[in-house]
Amino acid sequence: MTTVDQNTLRRRGTGLRAHDPARSHGGYTLFTPIAGAGDVHLVDIHGELAHQWRLPHPPGRHAQLLPDGTLFYQGKQTGSAPLFPIWDVYHGGIFQLVAPDGAVLREARHPYHHHDASLLSNGNLILLAVEPVPPAVAARIPGGIPGSEAPDGRIWGDVVYEMTWTGDILWRWASFEHLDIENTPLNRHFAREHWPMANTVNELRDGSIMVGFRSASTAVVIDRATSQVTWRLGPDVLAQQHYPHELESGTILVFDNGSYRDDTSVPYSRVIEVDRDSQKIVWSYEDNPPQNFYSPYMSSAQRLPNGNTFIAEGSFGRLFEVTPDSDVVWEYVVPYFGAFGTGVGLESSRGAQNAVFRAYRYGPEYVPWLRPTRA
Repeated sequence: MTTVDQNTLRRRGTGLRAHDPARSHGGYTLFTPIAGAGDVHLVDIHGELAHQWRLPHPPGRHAQLLPDGTLFYQGKQTGSAPLFPIWDVYHGGIFQLVAPDGAVLREARHPYHHHDASLLSNGNLILLAVEPVPPAVAARIPGGIPGSEAPDGRIWGDVVYEMTWTGDILWRWASFEHLDIENTPLNRHFAREHWPMANTVNELRDGSIMVGFRSASTAVVIDRATSQVTWRLGPDVLAQQHYPHELESGTILVFDNGSYRDDTSVPYSRVIEVDRDSQKIVWSYEDNPPQNFYSPYMSSAQRLPNGNTFIAEGSFGRLFEVTPDSDVVWEYVVPYFGAFGTGVGLESSRGAQNAVFRAYRYGPEYVPWLRPTRA
């Protein structure tokens, strides 16, 4: 028997790893271990647990706080047959508004939801789901691993729904009806069971909808009135990105994961801020050397009020804050490890891991019900 912990991440150290209080924005950090049973953790700037929700459903990716202090949680419906092997990993299906004491204030469900959902300014849900791509259209989809369609031969395509909390669908947008299919190929390393694998949906200030497609390394903005794509950023800039969203300045912040870039043999992640008009990168964060920062999947970035950027290197549960000049001023490694078990479709799902899909930093105004732990 060895006395050495055989989990590499735990062996390197967990919890608070660094803190520069003079330059950190401060606040509280919210995260949901993706392989957990349904625990959502809120830690203070010292890395100490400030609050915890223990919810009855495993995570359907993540949770976030709303301005009134309510938790918006995406849970996973269990027990149904998977549409394709990896469906068990990233589908959700349950949407809940949860009080600080864990009481469920509101709930809605959709069986084909996956990856992401958020609240619109009108209070309705905007969510990602899938529908079968018509066979004639599916035959036109380029790329992916040959012969890797779903077990029944289908390709499942991304759709976006606006849904009320009572389950009424008010708006629908389908990738296979509105995207330029021939110019949105799957990366050759991805299965053809799901195209183009959306992982992000959120509302812009003008009411448009932003959607990110990981397997096609593409992010788009959709006009809700016409369903037309009005803006697009593709694989000439992005590589399996996560969480593109609009900043107050109108620019777009993206966690660019960096797998399978065509112009380098070394995978590395970066966070980029993109000007919508020129599509030029106006700010970026990379580590030095760049390969020291790399999450092949999941992850997020959030601009903080003081100009710093809060980053979740999701695959490895590493959460950190950087200044505009890229200095790290806070770092925390998620200490909660879980396992997905067997038969969930990907080698990356094996073993004990502390991964998070996204993490968020909040000021005290988001948790008025919370008694501060210490200054």
